[in-house]
Amino acid sequence: MSVLFANETVKQVIHIAQSLAKENYNENYGASHLLQALLHRDIGMQEFIKSLDKDPGYFIEWAEVRVEEYAKTVVRPIEITPSNEIENIMEAADDIRLKLGLDEVTPVCILAALVKPGVSFSNEQLRSLPLNEQEILAVYKTKGHHFSDTEIDNVLNKNGADKPSYAAIEKYCVDKTMLAKEGKTDPIIGREKETRALIEVLGRRNKPNIIIAGDPGVGKTALVDGFAYEIIKGTVPLHLKNAVLLELDMGTLLAGASYKGEVEDRLKKIISELKQMDRPILFIDEIHVLLDTKNGSGAANLLKPELARGAITVIGATTLEEYRKIVEPEQAFNRRFELLTVNEPDFDTCCKMVSLLGERYELHHNITINKDAIPECVRLAKRYIKDKKLPDAALDLLDRTMSAIRMLDEVSSADLENWKKQYNETVSQEYITNSEKLIELKWQYNLLQNMLSPILWGSLKLQPVISALENATEIELIIDTTYTELLSYAAIKRACVSKLELAAVMAAKTNIPIGKIQVQEKEKLLN
Repeated sequence: MSVLFANETVKQVIHIAQSLAKENYNENYGASHLLQALLHRDIGMQEFIKSLDKDPGYFIEWAEVRVEEYAKTVVRPIEITPSNEIENIMEAADDIRLKLGLDEVTPVCILAALVKPGVSFSNEQLRSLPLNEQEILAVYKTKGHHFSDTEIDNVLNKNGADKPSYAAIEKYCVDKTMLAKEGKTDPIIGREKETRALIEVLGRRNKPNIIIAGDPGVGKTALVDGFAYEIIKGTVPLHLKNAVLLELDMGTLLAGASYKGEVEDRLKKIISELKQMDRPILFIDEIHVLLDTKNGSGAANLLKPELARGAITVIGATTLEEYRKIVEPEQAFNRRFELLTVNEPDFDTCCKMVSLLGERYELHHNITINKDAIPECVRLAKRYIKDKKLPDAALDLLDRTMSAIRMLDEVSSADLENWKKQYNETVSQEYITNSEKLIELKWQYNLLQNMLSPILWGSLKLQPVISALENATEIELIIDTTYTELLSYAAIKRACVSKLELAAVMAAKTNIPIGKIQVQEKEKLLN
């Protein structure tokens, strides 16, 4: 039977079977490759197997064992041809199609043919496979088309055949406009110039595609999130009023690819479904990954003709370094985009960004932010955080500090009490030599310092260093005094972020003493 009479999913199954044969150095693909391809997660037959109360994992292992029995070539074959048994399988699948009253051969028909004795596997082989043709036909006739929400459901559900399916988009993309509608994205602040440029490019007749490039932390993704927020508010031109902004989930797209070309197949499906939509915009973060053939898949070749025809609209984001190294040399790809460079904001603009976005952090942590803490936060982030730019560096510092304050209030007193019990046991023990006791006391002091919040430790009037001390009694006195002071500070509930908390967290993050970080005289939390 010709593959022309099979539906698109069966054609995909055959393509996967050919790829599996190639990966295993087999010149032909046969029944075992076909069974393994049916159980690929993109096909959806695993859900069907589960609906029969069977274990898909066992079926996958069963197929893999039989694939290993095929003869292997010395070099990977270029062209994969079907084995003689494939024709028998397709004829049997067509007979099953007629029994089920279907217009085309579906994956269910193929599976039923594979488990039919004598078609591809012998009775002896099928004894270890817990499935037969009658079970499949019986379940189909009783349950009809209610197997799952996968592509199998689309094949069997005749009533929904005319509705467009967006299975690939739902699987590999995130709807950023929906996230904005649900209040899960932040509005854009201080990027009016960049937002206007972005919208202008998207309104072009030809090549309405843009690459946003900038150093890590300048807010490339935040700019796109803000754009999604503008779409929901309706503050965009008419041609973008009903736009849907979809982010390609690169991790999901690349994860679990079991055969060569699978990533490209997934991207093909996404592109095909995008064409069915009214006004889709595809956002690809780290777009250089699609072009990087060393670390990625080189799947961007699929985008080139679609971008040239203007069939899809794409917003890409990457760092300046990756843009110059990977994207810019690919001239055929790069010329279909306009470059939008996002620079680090100046000090005053960043303070305004942090101030306005800080309200959301206050709601999350239930802690307020002192006004004078915001410029200090930006100053500290600019000076000491080198792997990230503003405003992300400042927002990360603020978020970390607020989290540390909340954790301090909730667990510090209990942590101190638990440590005290352990410390008392250490002191009460008898030691053969004084040096043994010194080692234990210094260990307990270091444990106390490391287990507590840097904010609480930074509140101490003195932060004595005991590493050079050799008198056990003197060390015990220092530890007792420090513990008593820490216990009193831990009882104080902190309701706001000030300069000292920010400096304490930065000191812990960079291992720079807090006294060097705090330029002015250190303020005390008690004041």
